[in-house]
Amino acid sequence: MPPKTLELLPAHTEQWAQLQKNLARQCLHHALLLVAPQHGAVSDFADRMAAAILCPNAKQPCGECKSCHLVTLDEHPDLCYLQPDKAGGAIKIEQIRDIQALLYTSPQLGNHRVVLIHPAEKMNVAAANALLKLLEEPPDGVIFILLAEQVSTILPTILSRCQLWRFPSTEILHSDYLSLGEGYTTDSERGKLFSQLPVILQDLLALMGNKISVCSLAAKWLSYEINDLLWLVYLINAQMINYRLNNFQYEKSWTLALHQLASHFHPLVLFRQLDELNRLSKKLNQNISMNQTLILENLLFEYKKK
Repeated sequence: MPPKTLELLPAHTEQWAQLQKNLARQCLHHALLLVAPQHGAVSDFADRMAAAILCPNAKQPCGECKSCHLVTLDEHPDLCYLQPDKAGGAIKIEQIRDIQALLYTSPQLGNHRVVLIHPAEKMNVAAANALLKLLEEPPDGVIFILLAEQVSTILPTILSRCQLWRFPSTEILHSDYLSLGEGYTTDSERGKLFSQLPVILQDLLALMGNKISVCSLAAKWLSYEINDLLWLVYLINAQMINYRLNNFQYEKSWTLALHQLASHFHPLVLFRQLDELNRLSKKLNQNISMNQTLILENLLFEYKKK
């Protein structure tokens, strides 16, 4: 994986200015919840935020010291990342316990340790409760940075102990929802899935043309990580709604296939699918056990109903 650049996106200048003020006043909250519609952009901000907190030379970060260099390489001894062990998995209590002893020791390179939890909604109940105890009595010099897509996915007890930072979606062309997928790097899970957009659109066209059955397509889609797949299908639905209601035109490689697919559905069908996708995503983010084959079959049957 290439080193991180720690660059600041123009859309995040307001939040960055606030961080610099807090650092200058030495009044940074010990727990920060960063909420944004897509993780790709805000995770870059979180890395830059962590680097600034750990940098001994400036509040930018300076980008030249040993600390900044180690952050870009994901090798900083005072920066801990908590994330699922596998795609679609949960952040478990064992991961919280693994870092607890470390957090009560002195930092190796400076005055702070940073714990970056991404995505925070993936913590199971036991992990969330273990984190809550740390937030209630935080170790000296430790800053927790949590990343989430929706405030509603975070336990109220954790939310009450965090300072909330909201981030806008990266600026996109009006109603061009699928451009959100272009914000992910090609080596990220969502970036890899987004590269399969033409294939997924052709799959749906084959379904509507009776060239593949619901069960066969559901079985094929089991190879994708379910949370990311629902995210991409949501974007496809949102884009089709705008095509049907507003007839927007975009010069993209997938435009023709999406227009052909949108012609099969009344907008009300697509709105119902958005509601169902939201419901399913919320359950999965709460780590509620669900049969993935059944999820996909039910979703695809709804398209066939029209």
